[in-house]
Amino acid sequence: MNYSIKIAGLFLFGVAMTSCLKDDISLDPDKSTNVVEFKNPSSFASPSGSTYSLYSQSFDLADEADYPVTVSYSGADVAPEDITVTLGVDTAAVTQYNTEQEEEFDAITPDLYTIPATVVIPKGQRRAEVVIKLKPSKFDFAKNYVLPIQIKSVSSGIVSGNFGTILLGVKAKNIYDATYAATGYVYHPTAPRAVAKNKPLVTVSPTTVSVELGDLGGSGYNANLTVDPKTNKVTITPAAGAAGAPYTQFDKELPAPYKAAWTGAPKANNTYDPATKTFYLRYGYMGANGWRVTEEILVRK
Repeated sequence: MNYSIKIAGLFLFGVAMTSCLKDDISLDPDKSTNVVEFKNPSSFASPSGSTYSLYSQSFDLADEADYPVTVSYSGADVAPEDITVTLGVDTAAVTQYNTEQEEEFDAITPDLYTIPATVVIPKGQRRAEVVIKLKPSKFDFAKNYVLPIQIKSVSSGIVSGNFGTILLGVKAKNIYDATYAATGYVYHPTAPRAVAKNKPLVTVSPTTVSVELGDLGGSGYNANLTVDPKTNKVTITPAAGAAGAPYTQFDKELPAPYKAAWTGAPKANNTYDPATKTFYLRYGYMGANGWRVTEEILVRK
């Protein structure tokens, strides 16, 4: 499965699964008073039925990036004393997640991150921040990196059975990765129509992003846009597993019998303007009764 599509798909899950998990209260009958856990990052992405929770975040192609994660004391009151939380990684959690969800994530290698050995939740407080250091510029785009961060031990209380280990999906995003305002037109033998919507363009490689074709992303029509940084020409190919493949570019004009149907049509020449961060696109595929062609102007928001 293509990594960018996996990550784009994971972002769409807003499904909570805490009801499926049980802390081991046999270690402490009143677990509400002293459980230490990772506070859920906002980008929750795990489907139900997972032993571990998976979260996702993208980072610019920088030499170093910070990924802050919070550890939390879940007692009825604040921490009664300084609580030292010992941290580590659990690569076996990635293997288990892959088995349960039939995924192909890779445990990120130690040369690409650093985490502190410990963090302290101060007496009278509930939380402490763990700052993970990443090296996105060295990420391999062919890898589906996950950092399985783990609370190994605590000086007071017990480690949560739900969120004592969480999986942090991390990826580098290229300079084209963003949300764009799309306007355009879909030429179709029986259902021609205008397009006006916001679209995410998601990193595939340092110079490639994926995007839905016209308004057909929900039906599996997704294209990869590869920008030549020297000429700003855009090469369009089907994303992995895309419906309607192969896709054909029309750099100069629409195929017969179509005529331009909107004011932006003359600009749709499959190029990228780095000054305005705008894509000008014209491409399509052959259906049972003729070409289906999308003309679009995508402007970064």
